Amino acid sequence: MNHLLFALGWAVVGGVTGVGLNYLSRRLARIEEIEFDQSQLDVLLMPALGAVLFFLFAFQLGVERLLFIDSVYVVILVQVLAFDLKTRYILDLVMFPSWVIAFALAFVTPWTAAFTWPWPDWRTAPIAAVIAGAVFLLLYFGGQLIFGAEAFGFGDVKLAVFIGMATGLSNLRVAHALLYGVFLGGFVAIILLITRIRGMREAVPYGPFLTLGTLLVLYSQAP
Repeated sequence: MNHLLFALGWAVVGGVTGVGLNYLSRRLARIEEIEFDQSQLDVLLMPALGAVLFFLFAFQLGVERLLFIDSVYVVILVQVLAFDLKTRYILDLVMFPSWVIAFALAFVTPWTAAFTWPWPDWRTAPIAAVIAGAVFLLLYFGGQLIFGAEAFGFGDVKLAVFIGMATGLSNLRVAHALLYGVFLGGFVAIILLITRIRGMREAVPYGPFLTLGTLLVLYSQAP
Protein backbone atom coordinates (compact mmCIF):
# COMPACT_ATOMS: atom_id res chain seq x y z
CA MET A 1 0.00 0.00 0.00
CA ASN A 2 2.82 2.41 0.90
CA HIS A 3 4.53 1.50 -2.38
CA LEU A 4 1.40 2.41 -4.35
CA LEU A 5 0.95 5.65 -2.42
CA PHE A 6 4.54 6.63 -3.13
CA ALA A 7 4.06 5.90 -6.85
CA LEU A 8 0.89 8.01 -6.90
CA GLY A 9 2.69 10.83 -5.13
CA TRP A 10 5.56 10.60 -7.59
CA ALA A 11 3.01 10.75 -10.43
CA VAL A 12 1.81 14.08 -9.05
CA VAL A 13 5.43 15.29 -9.13
CA GLY A 14 5.64 14.15 -12.75
CA GLY A 15 2.45 15.99 -13.68
CA VAL A 16 3.62 19.22 -12.04
CA THR A 17 6.98 18.84 -13.77
CA GLY A 18 5.13 18.47 -17.09
CA VAL A 19 3.36 21.79 -16.46
CA GLY A 20 6.76 23.36 -15.90
CA LEU A 21 8.03 21.78 -19.12
CA ASN A 22 5.27 23.51 -21.08
CA TYR A 23 6.38 26.88 -19.73
CA LEU A 24 10.08 26.13 -20.25
CA SER A 25 9.48 24.89 -23.80
CA ARG A 26 7.67 28.09 -24.75
CA ARG A 27 10.50 30.20 -23.36
CA LEU A 28 13.23 28.20 -25.07
CA ALA A 29 11.29 28.12 -28.37
CA ARG A 30 11.18 31.92 -28.36
CA ILE A 31 14.92 32.08 -27.78
CA GLU A 32 15.59 29.69 -30.68
CA GLU A 33 12.92 31.47 -32.77
CA ILE A 34 10.76 28.37 -33.26
CA GLU A 35 6.99 28.70 -33.41
CA PHE A 36 5.40 26.70 -30.60
CA ASP A 37 1.68 27.39 -30.32
CA GLN A 38 -0.08 24.84 -28.10
CA SER A 39 -3.74 23.93 -28.30
CA GLN A 40 -5.63 22.99 -25.13
CA LEU A 41 -4.96 19.32 -25.93
CA ASP A 42 -1.25 19.99 -26.55
CA VAL A 43 -0.92 21.63 -23.13
CA LEU A 44 -2.04 18.39 -21.48
CA LEU A 45 0.49 16.14 -23.23
CA MET A 46 3.63 16.85 -21.19
CA PRO A 47 1.88 16.77 -17.79
CA ALA A 48 0.03 13.55 -18.73
CA LEU A 49 3.17 11.82 -19.97
CA GLY A 50 5.12 13.01 -16.95
CA ALA A 51 2.50 11.71 -14.52
CA VAL A 52 2.09 8.32 -16.20
CA LEU A 53 5.82 7.68 -16.62
CA PHE A 54 6.73 8.87 -13.13
CA PHE A 55 4.08 6.51 -11.75
CA LEU A 56 5.33 3.52 -13.76
CA PHE A 57 8.97 4.04 -12.84
CA ALA A 58 8.17 4.68 -9.16
CA PHE A 59 5.91 1.64 -8.94
CA GLN A 60 8.60 -0.55 -10.48
CA LEU A 61 11.67 0.79 -8.67
CA GLY A 62 10.43 2.23 -5.37
CA VAL A 63 12.54 4.70 -3.43
CA GLU A 64 16.05 4.14 -4.76
CA ARG A 65 18.75 6.09 -6.52
CA LEU A 66 17.96 4.74 -9.98
CA LEU A 67 14.41 6.11 -9.78
CA PHE A 68 15.65 9.67 -9.39
CA ILE A 69 18.22 9.23 -12.16
CA ASP A 70 15.64 7.75 -14.55
CA SER A 71 13.16 10.47 -13.61
CA VAL A 72 15.60 13.11 -14.84
CA TYR A 73 15.86 11.25 -18.14
CA VAL A 74 12.07 10.95 -18.33
CA VAL A 75 11.71 14.72 -17.98
CA ILE A 76 14.15 15.33 -20.83
CA LEU A 77 12.61 12.68 -23.08
CA VAL A 78 9.04 13.88 -22.45
CA GLN A 79 10.03 17.40 -23.51
CA VAL A 80 11.74 16.12 -26.65
CA LEU A 81 8.85 13.83 -27.58
CA ALA A 82 6.08 16.40 -27.13
CA PHE A 83 8.00 19.29 -28.68
CA ASP A 84 9.15 17.27 -31.69
CA LEU A 85 5.62 15.98 -32.31
CA LYS A 86 4.34 19.56 -32.39
CA THR A 87 7.16 21.37 -34.20
CA ARG A 88 9.42 18.70 -35.74
CA TYR A 89 12.32 20.39 -33.96
CA ILE A 90 14.55 19.29 -31.11
CA LEU A 91 15.79 22.26 -29.13
CA ASP A 92 19.55 22.77 -28.87
CA LEU A 93 18.95 24.48 -25.52
CA VAL A 94 17.52 21.18 -24.28
CA MET A 95 19.93 18.79 -25.95
CA PHE A 96 23.31 20.35 -25.14
CA PRO A 97 22.66 20.71 -21.38
CA SER A 98 21.20 17.18 -21.43
CA TRP A 99 24.53 15.78 -22.61
CA VAL A 100 26.23 17.32 -19.58
CA ILE A 101 23.49 16.11 -17.22
CA ALA A 102 23.66 12.54 -18.57
CA PHE A 103 27.44 12.45 -18.28
CA ALA A 104 27.26 13.69 -14.69
CA LEU A 105 24.61 11.08 -13.82
CA ALA A 106 26.82 8.33 -15.29
CA PHE A 107 29.12 8.83 -12.28
CA VAL A 108 26.36 7.92 -9.81
CA THR A 109 24.32 5.38 -11.81
CA PRO A 110 24.41 1.97 -10.07
CA TRP A 111 25.76 0.01 -13.03
CA THR A 112 25.77 -3.79 -12.83
CA ALA A 113 29.41 -4.68 -12.22
CA ALA A 114 29.37 -7.73 -14.51
CA PHE A 115 28.47 -5.59 -17.51
CA THR A 116 30.89 -2.68 -17.12
CA TRP A 117 33.97 -4.38 -18.54
CA PRO A 118 36.51 -3.04 -19.27
CA TRP A 119 35.71 0.20 -17.39
CA PRO A 120 32.99 1.63 -15.20
CA ASP A 121 30.24 3.12 -17.34
CA TRP A 122 31.09 6.72 -16.54
CA ARG A 123 33.92 6.05 -18.97
CA THR A 124 31.97 3.98 -21.49
CA ALA A 125 28.92 6.28 -21.55
CA PRO A 126 30.77 8.86 -23.71
CA ILE A 127 31.87 6.02 -26.01
CA ALA A 128 28.24 4.96 -26.41
CA ALA A 129 27.33 8.59 -27.10
CA VAL A 130 29.96 8.90 -29.84
CA ILE A 131 28.90 5.61 -31.45
CA ALA A 132 25.21 6.53 -31.41
CA GLY A 133 25.87 10.01 -32.75
CA ALA A 134 28.12 8.68 -35.51
CA VAL A 135 25.52 6.13 -36.62
CA PHE A 136 22.82 8.78 -36.88
CA LEU A 137 25.16 11.23 -38.57
CA LEU A 138 25.67 8.63 -41.30
CA LEU A 139 21.91 8.07 -41.51
CA TYR A 140 21.38 11.82 -41.74
CA PHE A 141 23.72 12.25 -44.71
CA GLY A 142 22.67 8.92 -46.26
CA GLY A 143 19.02 9.98 -46.21
CA GLN A 144 19.86 13.20 -48.02
CA LEU A 145 21.82 11.34 -50.70
CA ILE A 146 19.30 8.55 -51.27
CA PHE A 147 15.97 10.32 -50.84
CA GLY A 148 16.90 13.91 -51.60
CA ALA A 149 15.39 14.80 -48.22
CA GLU A 150 16.25 14.27 -44.57
CA ALA A 151 15.43 10.72 -43.54
CA PHE A 152 16.65 11.82 -40.13
CA GLY A 153 16.86 15.41 -38.94
CA PHE A 154 20.09 16.73 -37.46
CA GLY A 155 18.24 17.05 -34.16
CA ASP A 156 17.99 13.24 -34.17
CA VAL A 157 21.80 13.08 -34.28
CA LYS A 158 21.99 15.24 -31.14
CA LEU A 159 19.28 13.16 -29.51
CA ALA A 160 21.20 9.96 -30.31
CA VAL A 161 24.25 11.37 -28.51
CA PHE A 162 22.12 11.97 -25.42
CA ILE A 163 20.59 8.48 -25.66
CA GLY A 164 24.07 6.94 -25.81
CA MET A 165 25.20 8.92 -22.79
CA ALA A 166 22.07 8.05 -20.81
CA THR A 167 21.97 4.31 -21.57
CA GLY A 168 25.66 3.41 -21.90
CA LEU A 169 27.17 0.21 -23.22
CA SER A 170 26.08 -2.11 -20.40
CA ASN A 171 23.61 -4.78 -21.50
CA LEU A 172 23.85 -3.18 -24.97
CA ARG A 173 21.20 -0.73 -23.78
CA VAL A 174 22.22 1.95 -26.27
CA ALA A 175 21.82 -0.48 -29.19
CA HIS A 176 18.44 -1.65 -27.94
CA ALA A 177 17.18 1.91 -27.41
CA LEU A 178 18.15 3.01 -30.92
CA LEU A 179 16.91 -0.17 -32.59
CA TYR A 180 13.54 0.00 -30.82
CA GLY A 181 13.21 3.61 -31.92
CA VAL A 182 14.14 2.91 -35.53
CA PHE A 183 11.85 -0.11 -35.75
CA LEU A 184 8.94 1.81 -34.25
CA GLY A 185 9.55 4.71 -36.62
CA GLY A 186 9.90 2.41 -39.61
CA PHE A 187 6.71 0.55 -38.76
CA VAL A 188 4.74 3.78 -38.47
CA ALA A 189 6.31 5.10 -41.69
CA ILE A 190 5.20 1.97 -43.55
CA ILE A 191 1.66 2.35 -42.20
CA LEU A 192 1.61 5.98 -43.31
CA LEU A 193 2.81 5.00 -46.79
CA ILE A 194 0.25 2.20 -47.13
CA THR A 195 -2.56 4.52 -46.07
CA ARG A 196 -1.13 7.27 -48.32
CA ILE A 197 -1.05 9.72 -45.45
CA ARG A 198 2.61 10.34 -46.31
CA GLY A 199 4.50 10.08 -49.58
CA MET A 200 7.86 8.39 -50.20
CA ARG A 201 9.78 11.65 -50.06
CA GLU A 202 8.06 13.03 -46.98
CA ALA A 203 10.17 12.64 -43.87
CA VAL A 204 8.70 11.12 -40.73
CA PRO A 205 10.02 12.67 -37.48
CA TYR A 206 12.04 9.99 -35.71
CA GLY A 207 12.65 11.90 -32.49
CA PRO A 208 9.42 10.74 -30.80
CA PHE A 209 10.13 7.10 -31.68
CA LEU A 210 13.71 7.30 -30.43
CA THR A 211 12.46 8.72 -27.14
CA LEU A 212 9.89 5.90 -26.85
CA GLY A 213 12.58 3.30 -27.53
CA THR A 214 14.79 4.86 -24.88
CA LEU A 215 12.00 5.02 -22.33
CA LEU A 216 11.27 1.34 -22.96
CA VAL A 217 14.91 0.43 -22.35
CA LEU A 218 15.19 2.59 -19.23
CA TYR A 219 12.06 0.93 -17.86
CA SER A 220 12.81 -2.68 -18.79
CA GLN A 221 16.60 -3.01 -18.59
CA ALA A 222 18.72 -2.34 -15.52
CA PRO A 223 22.00 -0.53 -16.21
